[in-house]
Amino acid sequence: MSRSYITKQEELTQISSYVSKQIKSKFGKGPETCFTSISEQYIVVHIKKFMTKIEYELVEKEDIETAERIRKSIMVDLYDPIQETLEELLCVRITQLYQDWNFQKNTGVLLAEVVQEERTPNQNSLEFMLLRNEISRQSEFYQYQPKELDLTKIGSTVYIIRCAGYLLPIERLLLEKGMHILSERENRVRHNYIANIKRFNKITNKEIDDIFMIWNYDKDVSYKVFYCK
Repeated sequence: MSRSYITKQEELTQISSYVSKQIKSKFGKGPETCFTSISEQYIVVHIKKFMTKIEYELVEKEDIETAERIRKSIMVDLYDPIQETLEELLCVRITQLYQDWNFQKNTGVLLAEVVQEERTPNQNSLEFMLLRNEISRQSEFYQYQPKELDLTKIGSTVYIIRCAGYLLPIERLLLEKGMHILSERENRVRHNYIANIKRFNKITNKEIDDIFMIWNYDKDVSYKVFYCK
């Protein structure tokens, strides 16, 4: 086993452990598992089995919106120390840190986008072309097509889809006026992807276990993260 491989694995373990400890220090309870994956463009941490007592009670009452709002608000306080640690450990610069949670499955994701002078071009494999076509098909359902669509695969089980330039003119205008009315569409997009998960399973030839979705309206960019079994 090469020294470089050992070093990389140690870095991944160190990041996972650090994120887990930070969450525990803030919430009084940490996740059962954290698993970190890295590419040239992204650092992504998959978080499993982490829910506080009050969050559990809110989920039991089907008030997931409140549970998510509380979780995200507290997690934002951890962004700076997590970003600083990632940058120092991996010798990279991070443009943005994101989060998404699935309370029904008790899982979550932290996604860090790494600064690059030039964006790595997509692979031209059949799998990537089929994924691109399926994502375009899903976008047509909501009458919008992103101007940019980038696909990144980490290992054999993690897929990250970045879409940019997808806001409609009327949506951009409403957002500029402070009218954040797109949460309903977000929920429909999530539901539609889950309803069509078998189509993605067929393309990847794997069973997708988790789907996370992130929107940054200020930058007109969105991310979808697929975790396969």
